Amino acid sequence: MHSPSSRRHRSSRTQRGVTLIEALLSFLVLAVGVLAMSKLHRHLQTDADLARQRTDAVRMAQQDIESVRSYASLGHPAQASSYERIENSTSSVDRLNGQRLNTVFHLNRQVDNGSLVRMKSATVTVDWTARDGGARQVEVSSVIAGQNPALAGALTLAPSALTAPGGSARSTRIPLIAKNLGDGRSAMKPVIAGTTAFVFDNLSGQVTQRCTEVPGVISTEQLAGDHLTHCTEARGLLLSGTVRFSISIPPDPQAANDPPLDLALSVSLPSGVEAASPWCGAEAQKTVLYRAADGVHRVAVPLAAGPASVGAAAWSDLGERFVSYHCLVPATGSPPRWSGASTVIPLGWTIGATAADRKVCRYAWDHDGSGAIDRNDEHPAVYSDVDRTLTQQNFLVIRGDQPCPDGAAARMDADASAAPSQVATIQHQP
Repeated sequence: MHSPSSRRHRSSRTQRGVTLIEALLSFLVLAVGVLAMSKLHRHLQTDADLARQRTDAVRMAQQDIESVRSYASLGHPAQASSYERIENSTSSVDRLNGQRLNTVFHLNRQVDNGSLVRMKSATVTVDWTARDGGARQVEVSSVIAGQNPALAGALTLAPSALTAPGGSARSTRIPLIAKNLGDGRSAMKPVIAGTTAFVFDNLSGQVTQRCTEVPGVISTEQLAGDHLTHCTEARGLLLSGTVRFSISIPPDPQAANDPPLDLALSVSLPSGVEAASPWCGAEAQKTVLYRAADGVHRVAVPLAAGPASVGAAAWSDLGERFVSYHCLVPATGSPPRWSGASTVIPLGWTIGATAADRKVCRYAWDHDGSGAIDRNDEHPAVYSDVDRTLTQQNFLVIRGDQPCPDGAAARMDADASAAPSQVATIQHQP
């Protein structure tokens, strides 16, 4: 028979064993909970990082589509910043707003012309590798309409005798690159690195002044009234375009990006016309693509310019080379008009019919499908009664022993039932 003291001693040892087991179980439950919380935190961090990456990818895709949507002209495929130059592209991005990203995004833009008239379907796919090692992708699609950018701000089209109000309540006859000064005037530098600026009347779209001694480091976007202090009256209309070079055999008018030669432009007026002399400025340029805080920019800059000229750390050179020109042509009468012809003046090279010479062709557009280049905006050999700004009056310089390319590219008419017409070049000089 056991004594009461021996029973109490055995019960005490049993209680101590149960307490130890309870402590071990509690520690096990705590360890499992901490492990679960750690795993949950890791999942939350991964999901938050993936959400941020997906947001960045969508933003990049949207910026890429908006960059091609903001074309400056309908234009020929050989012209920069034109609707015809919206095409497939690929690129990689590892920085956003100057900050290095924790992954590399790969952008792939696919453009489908399809059967739509003056419309292109663009799809931008962005791929990247997430923190968990998985491949991720977002896709943004849009349809881009081929409308004249000059009419983007016009609510209605006015009769041809009047000027249509465009963006910022100014005439659509003012070039899109001109800076609205906010006082009823707009201004632009015909030569980016030059010291001359044209001043436009926002209502009529006509040039009213030519200003000199503008700082060469000031761009058109930076122009202000304080820079336009040395100005003289210069009533006239603007004539502008590009001169491209293709020395290949045969010449390629759609990829005419050979290094530009030195040249000047002149406009001759009929004898007996009492008017001031036309003024023309020409500048060799290239097209670049760079990213800034407000999106992707595709701009033309002087040939010798570097990224710092646009406030960028780096840019992508798109390989386009050309000479941009702007001429201020005096106009008389009411409404003001002018007639005449433009000419390319070689500087250090010759125009002729041999392989050592060069031949000047002009890009011609049969806009109305008449079968003839008989309208001023179609780039005729001689302009007649011009009463508005003329842009995209472009030239192609080739070897003198080669013929000017004919039927260089197809263009769809506004009428979907109409057959494609041809964009050709026509010999201009000699």
